[in-house]
Amino acid sequence: MNALILSAVHHQLAQLQQLADTPEHAELREPLSQLASLCRRIEHTVSAGVSRLTRTGDGLQGLVELLDHAENQPLPAQRLAGLLAPLQQQVIDASADIGQLL
Repeated sequence: MNALILSAVHHQLAQLQQLADTPEHAELREPLSQLASLCRRIEHTVSAGVSRLTRTGDGLQGLVELLDHAENQPLPAQRLAGLLAPLQQQVIDASADIGQLL
């Protein structure tokens, strides 16, 4: 759904930029260019955040599978914390990046 929203925004911006190509709307060219640049930055940030969260989800899935296979073997808390800490940091980083958009 979000990809459709960003696509619609890009489409609307393209239409506005076409209108700004006329001499009577020339003063709109720079603000529209800046807006298009902001949209690209937003798209990049959201895409990177989603990608990071997807990798984190994959890591968590791997950890769950590891725990399922090791159900009869004790896993020291320090080891578990060591496995979870990088995944937690990825969530924190993705949240911070996306949060800067707000």
